[in-house]
This record gives sequence, C-alpha cells and structure tokens, in this order.
Amino acid sequence: MKDSAKPIIFQKRGEESAIIYADIVCLLNGLIDFLLLWLTAGIRRQSVKFWRLGIASLLGGIYSMLYLWPAFSFIFTLVGKITISLLMVWIAFGFHHPLTYFRNLRVFYLICFLAGGGVMALHYALLGNVQTAGGVFLSDSNAGWGSPVSWLLVLIGFPLVWLYTKWSFRSLEERNTIGEFLVPIRIQIEENVMECMGLIDTGNQLRDPITRTPVIMVEYSQLKDYLPAVFKKMVTTKNWDHSLHQLPLEWMVKVRVIPFRVTRSSGEMMLAFKPDKIEIWKNNDWNNIGNVFIGIDDGHLSSDGTYQAIIHPSCLSMIA
Repeated sequence: MKDSAKPIIFQKRGEESAIIYADIVCLLNGLIDFLLLWLTAGIRRQSVKFWRLGIASLLGGIYSMLYLWPAFSFIFTLVGKITISLLMVWIAFGFHHPLTYFRNLRVFYLICFLAGGGVMALHYALLGNVQTAGGVFLSDSNAGWGSPVSWLLVLIGFPLVWLYTKWSFRSLEERNTIGEFLVPIRIQIEENVMECMGLIDTGNQLRDPITRTPVIMVEYSQLKDYLPAVFKKMVTTKNWDHSLHQLPLEWMVKVRVIPFRVTRSSGEMMLAFKPDKIEIWKNNDWNNIGNVFIGIDDGHLSSDGTYQAIIHPSCLSMIA
C-alpha cells in the first residue's frame, strides 16, 4: 500500500539529502498552533468555537508547510508572519472590539515566544542540534517526521491545556453565577452615606432574636469612618458591657448584640446597629428596604474583595 505522505527531498551543498514530509509538517505545526490558540483562550477566559480554532490552526499549519517551496519565500518576511498571526487570531476569536482583539493578540504572541523558546531549549538539551531558517525550526531527526520534542509537546500539551481551560472556564462560570447575586447597597449613617457591593446570600438567615429584624453583614472597614469613637472601640475590643453606657444617647437605642453561629463554633456574638436609611439598587433605581440591622464583621467577607456585604434574602421582598 502506497504511503500517503508526500516526501520532499532537500540537499545542502556538501551534505547528505534529507527527506521532509509536507503533510506531517502541516499536521505537526497545525496541532501546535491549535494548542497555542486554545491556551490563549484559557488565559483570556474566552469561550471559543473549536471549529474556529481548527480553521486558524490549519492556516498556521499550511503557512509552515509552504516554507518547503522556494516559490513562497516572499511570505516568510516579518510582514508576512505578522499578517498570518493577525489572521489566525481574528479567525479564532473574531473581532468584536479593537481592545479585546489586541489583548488576545498580545497573549498569543507571549505564549508563542515562551513555547518556541522552551521547545528550542529542550531540543538542544535532549538532541543537541538546533537549526532555524527564516524563523522556521528545523530538525533532521526521525527522517522528516518532525522534532520528537515537538511531538512530545503535542502529546503532553493537549491534556494539560484541556485541564487548564476546563478549570478557567469553570471559574469564569462560577464568577458569572455569583455576579447575578451581586447588588450595590447604600447605607446612611446620620448625615453620611456610603456605598458598597453586597451579595444576596440565601444561606444568611441572621435576624435579631427579639424583633426578628433581618441583619445585613457589612465589613467594618467600610463603616469605621462613619461610626462614633465609642462604637468603634466596642467593635475592636469586643468589650461591649463596659462601653455600652458611653455611647451617645441616640445610639443607645440603635445598637444590638446579635447571637450567631459559624462553622466549628458553638456560638458567637455580633455587634449590630440600625442605620438611618438603607437602600438596594434594583430595577435601575435605589429602593429603600426599611427596617434592617447592620451587623459588623471585622474581617473580609470576600477573599478577592468582590463584595463587602452579605444581604439577607428577605430584604428583596421589602422592595415595592
């Protein structure tokens, strides 16, 4: 049965001839281009169509293969290489906005430089012979079937990039899901008004045990500039019994001590107060949610700072 690969014989002056298979060159470089584009999508956290990646990588594979024919040497100039890369990124990711396009292009270039340098270094360390011509990596190993290091990159790279992109897109989906429950809130304390981002948490069932008023937890760092000095001392020292009588008269009727339970703890106490006004941004407007307590959390409610408050779910039902 005749071999389907099409060999091309090259011979340099004073050297033995070498056989290069054009279709193998196209396949190997196309697979590597697919990996690089796929990794670009993972780093940029952009959902892409695999058929778009396939067409873009096929273009890259054909471009690499054309180097084998001297008649196409004119496209291997700097301008030609940049043009091909621009087309590949445009095909793979589209052109929705100039800024997004050039960010994709920048990440793609960075990955290409890192991957190319790594392959050359590994090839030199393992095989000891590295040649380039016109920016194309050449290997005289495997009788024209390409560098074994490049094939190793393909075999190992595909499962690694698949795992990375799967993790990246899952993280993106989780962030988008959380984003659906994020709403700005505005709190008025006397004459001062502050805004922060709140997370609507259905697991937050914290209420004042006496009046059953819902409690919204807010980070202390967001409120400290608007609280009386005595109240701030109570938060930081947790010496509530001895400091309560030192509060301004108007604040004595606002303050509550709310019991709550956290993981691996039988019970804790949270200092809370009733704001003069609290609003939630919903339906393109600020909505007053009425009777709510603000619980002080002296830590960080979000590890990445996405939100600074946790909103009781019943607060949404207070919106007219």
